[in-house]
Amino acid sequence: MDQPNILIVDDSKEMLTYMGIVLKTAKATVISANSGYKALELIKDKELALAIVDVQMPEMNGYTLALKINEDRNGAIVPIIFLTAVYQDQVEIIKGYESGAVDYIFKPVNRSILLSKINVFLELYNQRKNRPEDLSLLKKFEDNLSRSNAELRDSEVKFRSFIEHAPDGVFIMDKAGKYLEMNEAVSSITGYGKEELVEMTLHNLIPDAGKETWSAFFRKFFNTGTANADLAFRHKSGKLRWCSLHGVKLSEDQYLCFCKDITQNKAAADALMKSEEKYRTLLNASPEGIIIVDMKGIITDVSEIGFELYGSDVPGEMIGKHIFRFVPAELKNEFREIYSKTVEEGLMQSIEINLYNKNKIPFIAEISTTLIQGKEGESIAFMIVIHDITHRKKMERQMIHNDRMSTLGEMATGIAHEINQPLNTLSILFDNMLLAASKEDSLPKSYLEKKTGKIYDNIFRIKNIIDHVRVFSRSQDDTILSLFDVKESISNAVSMISEQFRHKIIELEIVTADALPFAYGNTYQLEQVILNLLINSKDAIEEQEEWVGQPFEKKIEINAYQLVNQIIIEIKDNGKGIEPEEIEKIVLPFYTTKEAGKGTGLGLSISFGIIKEMKGEISFQSEPNKGTTVTIKLPAAGK
Repeated sequence: MDQPNILIVDDSKEMLTYMGIVLKTAKATVISANSGYKALELIKDKELALAIVDVQMPEMNGYTLALKINEDRNGAIVPIIFLTAVYQDQVEIIKGYESGAVDYIFKPVNRSILLSKINVFLELYNQRKNRPEDLSLLKKFEDNLSRSNAELRDSEVKFRSFIEHAPDGVFIMDKAGKYLEMNEAVSSITGYGKEELVEMTLHNLIPDAGKETWSAFFRKFFNTGTANADLAFRHKSGKLRWCSLHGVKLSEDQYLCFCKDITQNKAAADALMKSEEKYRTLLNASPEGIIIVDMKGIITDVSEIGFELYGSDVPGEMIGKHIFRFVPAELKNEFREIYSKTVEEGLMQSIEINLYNKNKIPFIAEISTTLIQGKEGESIAFMIVIHDITHRKKMERQMIHNDRMSTLGEMATGIAHEINQPLNTLSILFDNMLLAASKEDSLPKSYLEKKTGKIYDNIFRIKNIIDHVRVFSRSQDDTILSLFDVKESISNAVSMISEQFRHKIIELEIVTADALPFAYGNTYQLEQVILNLLINSKDAIEEQEEWVGQPFEKKIEINAYQLVNQIIIEIKDNGKGIEPEEIEKIVLPFYTTKEAGKGTGLGLSISFGIIKEMKGEISFQSEPNKGTTVTIKLPAAGK
């Protein structure tokens, strides 16, 4: 006898394959179709013991197909089991039964339940065909059917329980947006009770400002059968909230939706976006170049000025690259030291270095580095702030030169005295030689050698003074930094001012250690600092003399010695002194304690900058009406 036919209809190829595997053990011939129209074509003039039909299919759904299967079969109704992936409400179940359904199976399909149900209907089909009088077989069929229905009810109860207690909202609506069914989470998300929601439509929750976004969602949903969107809705409290909505079409008038309240996530994302915008605004508003570097040295962000300094308008030229790609080879060790100190101390400030842009054009930069830490104090990145000080340095050099020329102007009288003294000596020597020559026909060789030696000494002294003033007064922009003798700098500075001090009866005492290490820098700039300080001491002594109203012992002391790895230069006077509240101000540009017309207020500011550039320190101690001590500390070369 031929085996009974079982029809399987599902638009899923995977589902048809699975059902075919499951039904291999069933004593039946399986007819598979992936659409309603194909199924009707395959079963034409064929008797069916059972049809298993997917409810949701394109073109022709399962209900329509069920009705067509049972048309023109002369009263022989084919039992139909519907396959569905969602729980059906009572209306849908009744609709299914009216279409010929005798049972429902929910996806994913349980193999045992499926075979059990199929075997029941196969036995029923065979019984109907053979008409046996065996009541025991009929009893067995009834028992199997009862057990299968019980399993189905348990499965349905479990499925509904899962949906009802799901943390996210699940609801079914019609095309007008009316709620047909919903779980408890929908009430929790919207603030409305279920009895309120069934009297409403989804459109009641749409705020005016969100209508266009919702309309776009609905258009896509109804046209394609599926849609996803993050949408704003109005809670029962009146507050705007956000949900993530995912919709799937069940039938022509039923749409399944899953919703999740994402208000907190949305607020966090908005806050993050605002924070990012604020960060970006602050980064690009900075007048300095800012580079953010991770702990591996990779550049992660650059401000607009940072790109400008490098000469780039393409972020990819810098971001994602290692910071050392932009550091000159001769500065890599210095940058490693800056890195180490930043990790250790948290920041490094105002470090002057020479950098190059991408076109190899040099510029002078002042950089500061800061260690960025996370919430737990862990190191996560570095912030490097770069300020182009090329113009500033040029102006500073010009100010230093102007101050040097101003100093020379103040010392003009003293320099004239310095030159006049050897000139007077030369005049006397020549007079003596002429007088001796008028008395004698020939002069002794020893006499001439003695006199000419003195002449050459004084000429050499004049030449040295003129040469030193010439070198001192010229611009030092092109001077190469080098090792120099601090004692020689002190001596040269004093040589240009000693005669002026002698004329004003100011005792100048110089005490230097026998062996002082060399310093590194520009010897003429240190001379300029010493001259500035000596002139300030002279002016302070004159002010004190005027204040006292009578002559007193006027004295300036210069001491130079080594202390560990530093060269110490102290200049001490017994002049007018400085008031305590003015000590912190005296190095500010254009600040002066002198009377109007005496000094520009730039000397100490320039001196402070010169010593700082030599990586040294300058400090002041003063007591009004008793005197001032200025201390310069310079690193000994090689230390």
